[in-house]
Amino acid sequence: LAQAFFRSGQTSPPHRVLRRLALAMTTVSKDELAKHNKAGDLWMAVDGGVYDVSKFARLHPGGSQILEQYGGKDATTEFYEMHRKDVLTKYERLKVGTLEGAKASTSALGEITKVPFYELPAFQGQNSPYYRDSHKSLVQAVRAFVQTELEPIAEASDLAGDYPELELRQKLGMAGMMAIRMGPGPWLKFVGMLGIKIPGAVDPDDFDYFHEMLTHLEFARLGRPGFVDSLGAGWGISAPAVFHFCNDDVRK
Repeated sequence: LAQAFFRSGQTSPPHRVLRRLALAMTTVSKDELAKHNKAGDLWMAVDGGVYDVSKFARLHPGGSQILEQYGGKDATTEFYEMHRKDVLTKYERLKVGTLEGAKASTSALGEITKVPFYELPAFQGQNSPYYRDSHKSLVQAVRAFVQTELEPIAEASDLAGDYPELELRQKLGMAGMMAIRMGPGPWLKFVGMLGIKIPGAVDPDDFDYFHEMLTHLEFARLGRPGFVDSLGAGWGISAPAVFHFCNDDVRK
């Protein structure tokens, strides 16, 4: 049944689930993979999955030639030298099956990658006068939260125009995501009183504008500005004004 829906090419949500099921049951041998090794008929294996990049090749930011070079082969090592794992999620629609005998790799939540230019050089071993260990620990904590709580729902929520539910807003608040996106300021003195911890165990007195910038960057990686704005853009604009200009009763 799943294979029948897969061949039908339908794209409504139930059929997407069936398509994934069909792909999970489709195994591609190394011999079959090797047959698709030229322009116009180009498959490649990455991290246990087999992808048909025949049409995508001309859209590839790095050009089609590099894809043709690895056509019909397992290009996992080469892929991870330049891409993060979430690229595979973005182009899941290109997946045609699972490579026989291959095992997918696993990565820790919030992991700092070694992909060139994807991370700040300071987080890949270079010295920096601006970024400290606290900045790196904050990035890892925020990234883990985004991967766990936001990535699974971002696309569907954005396309449907759904407003975040109360439970999600509460998670954002208690995880410190609302406070730190306001930047450094007097409000950070209240987070401990409310049982809120700044991600990465950053001390409120050490929190600076670089911490705030890195937080916004991790949220922006979702690639869904509408969804991201719904998670507190209005709060980030209005709350600092309340703290700065309103009386104590209003601030409380």
